[in-house]
Amino acid sequence: QVESCVFSPTVKAPGSSKNFFLGGAGVRGREIEGKFIKFTAIGVYLEDDAVPSLAVKWKGKSDEELTASDDFFKDIVTGPFEKFTQVTMILPLTGQQYSEAVVGNCVAYWKAV
Repeated sequence: QVESCVFSPTVKAPGSSKNFFLGGAGVRGREIEGKFIKFTAIGVYLEDDAVPSLAVKWKGKSDEELTASDDFFKDIVTGPFEKFTQVTMILPLTGQQYSEAVVGNCVAYWKAV
């Protein structure tokens, strides 16, 4: 559960006959007038084949090592298995607010690379 949003531990994604398990969940938001406001809850689901696929490289690593590894998350995103993302609105965003958030994230990324 993230905020008031409950993510099922397993799902069948639309358009797929495969089973998916909840790989992780969290919130996205932005700071407004000095306060962090949560707008979306996001659950990331992976097909069952993700575990053996990722284990080839990552088996035996600690939670801390995996959490700190950009390569681990890249392997999740680019892995040869299906993924499904469920995004649930906590609070509505206007189109302008959403655009401003996207622009801010892009600018921050460009400055970092």
